[in-house]
Order: sequence, then C-alpha cells, then structure tokens
Amino acid sequence: MKHLALVIILISLSGLLMAQAKSTISDSYNAETARNYTRALQIMEEISAKDPDDAFYTLRIAWLQYLLGRYNDAIKNYTRSNNASSSLDAQTGILNCYLALGKWSDAKALADQILKSHPQNVVILGKAAYAAYMMQNYRATADYYLSILKITPWDMESLGYLVNNLYLAKDMDNAKKHFARLKKYYPDSPMVKEYNKLLGS
Repeated sequence: MKHLALVIILISLSGLLMAQAKSTISDSYNAETARNYTRALQIMEEISAKDPDDAFYTLRIAWLQYLLGRYNDAIKNYTRSNNASSSLDAQTGILNCYLALGKWSDAKALADQILKSHPQNVVILGKAAYAAYMMQNYRATADYYLSILKITPWDMESLGYLVNNLYLAKDMDNAKKHFARLKKYYPDSPMVKEYNKLLGS
C-alpha cells in the first residue's frame, strides 16, 4: 500500500510539474525578442491547437512564419485570420509577403484595395509605391508619393522619391518644380546631388 501511495504521489507531482511547464504566449514573445523565431512559433502552434479559430493566435503564427521566410504559409494564416476577423494587420501581412516574394502585381493590387478603406495610410501608400516602382510603372509610383506628400508635406525622403520617379516617367516640368522645392529645403538630399545637373538649371 505504501508503495502504491508513493507511486500515486509521484504521478500527481509529475502532472503538476508538467502543467507548470506549459509555455504561455509570454514565452513566445520572449523567444521572439531573443530572435528564436522557431521556438516562438512552436509555442504559438501549441497554444493555438487548443483554440484554432482564434484570429489573433493565427495572426501571430503568420507573423512568425513571415519572420522565418515561410511566406506562402504566412499568407495562408494571414488570410485565415482576416477571414475570422477582418483587420488591417492581416491585410498588411499578406501585402508584406507578396513584396517579399517579388509578386509586385499582386502587392500593388492588394495595396490599392486596402487604400480604398485606408486612403490616408502612408505605410500602405509607401508599399504600393515600392511595388509600382519594381514594375517600372514610374507614373503610378509618382502618384503614390504625391498622395503621401498631401498627408505629410514635409517628408523630404518621399519628396526625393517623387522627383526621381517624375524624372523616370519623363514628366520634366513637374520633376523640375519638385526638385526646386527639394533643393530649397533639403540641399543635402542624395536626389539633389544625383539630379542637380539634369534638373537644376
């Protein structure tokens, strides 16, 4: 009897220790902070297994898959999360994956769709501009930067990109106009140095 009681106590203690050893979402955050993305993802997958329809858990799994370069898996989970609870976070996550995969057309199309609901979002405008630039659609890229500058008119980096893309789009009149403004307010801009001979006269 004593032996049986001891076995029961040991089993109970083992179960208690196992329960205490279960990872929490905080452990996942800590693993991510330590750049141990594989462990952070493993923890989230364990947590999510008990609540598979949770939109945030799925979103976080997608984010960690993105950090690991597993972009197609991340797209699937960002989409699952967005379907469960529509969010700009999930939509931006899909957009980031398209950009990472070099799917410029898909990225631009998604960015345009997001901008219908969030026209003032300069982050999405910037990503749309990058996709358009990689497609060598310099006119569209310039238009995105014009939209950014309507929201943040003193963003000199965006002003420089606007000058660059207006020049590439062969819109010389507007390129010269915005170049003069850039040179006035940010004479050390790399774009001023690059285009001074071409647009500075």
